[in-house]
Order: sequence, then C-alpha cells, then structure tokens
Amino acid sequence: MNKKVIKSVIIGVIFLALIIGYYFYLSQRNTKDASSEVIETTITQDVLAKDLEKSYPATPKEVMKYYNEIQECYYNEGNDEETIKKLMLKSRELFDRDLLAKNDEDTQLKDLMDEIESFREEERDIFAWSTDSANEVEYNTFEGSDWATIRSHYTIRTKGVYTKTTEVFLMRKDADGKWKIYGWDLAQPTESGE
Repeated sequence: MNKKVIKSVIIGVIFLALIIGYYFYLSQRNTKDASSEVIETTITQDVLAKDLEKSYPATPKEVMKYYNEIQECYYNEGNDEETIKKLMLKSRELFDRDLLAKNDEDTQLKDLMDEIESFREEERDIFAWSTDSANEVEYNTFEGSDWATIRSHYTIRTKGVYTKTTEVFLMRKDADGKWKIYGWDLAQPTESGE
C-alpha cells in the first residue's frame, strides 16, 4: 500500500507541476501580447502629451508646426470644451508674455469656443496647412530682442469649397532662448491675387 500512496503522490506532484507550468506559460504569453499591442492615439492626445517644459520647439518653424497642430485639433477633431481648454492652455505656452497680458484665459476660451461653434455650424474645417520653409523665415534684431517673421498658409474647406488664406506671425525670442508668438495678422494679398 505504501507503493500506491507514493505513486499517487508522485503523479499528483507531476500533475500539479504541469498545471503551474502551463499557468506561467500563459501569463508570460499574455504579457508579451499586451506589450506588443500598438496603442493608437488621436492627434489631440499626441498634441496634449507634448511636454513643452522638456522639449520646447527649437525654431520658429517648429513653433508654428506645433501651433498649427493645435489649430487642427480645435477645428477638425470635434473635441469637447474641456479638451479645447487644455489645447488652448498648450497654445498659451507658445505665446509671448505681452500677448498673454493682452488675452486673459477666460476671454480667450469664450472667443475660441464661439469661433469653433461657427466653424461647426458652417461645416468648415482646416483641410491643409503649411508654413514657410526655414529659409523663408525672416530674422531681425530690434531694441535688444531677436524677432522672427513666418507665414502660415491654410486651406479652409467649407461645404466642399476650398479657400486659401495666409497669416503672418511675429515671434520674439524670450530670455530663455525660446521663440514665442508675439502676434499675427492676415497677410496682404500679393499683386497676382494669391
């Protein structure tokens, strides 16, 4: 009878070892599967994830690229007011101290929400955008500050009709060497009507 008990215990231990081994195999396989999954993010999530304290755009062109990505999120992504406010706060990180002083957060958010609502009602969106090449950025020094002028070109789609507009952005380099948006205005049409 001792042999039967010993044989049963050995079979039980082997069976238990197989179950535990299979469990660890499955748990490791699931971990590998989960880590190999690609997590898709929206454009808005990508824009909001950018930490400007750690990696502020180095050039006026890069500042404009990030600013235009924010614009695209405002008008094309269908975000709620809370997300739009987060995006607006990101855009304010790109603004010069003088521009911030002229635009308090509450007024800017209200104006922005009104403009976004107008875009939605008129079925408008930003179809495409581009900025001047790095070679086209104009640099100047005035009153001890470094300045840059760069143009951003937008194609706006309204119910299938496309219009082009260009805005000229003025940037000033701050004390930390970061290019900040000082202001902008619509570009004057060229003689050829463009």
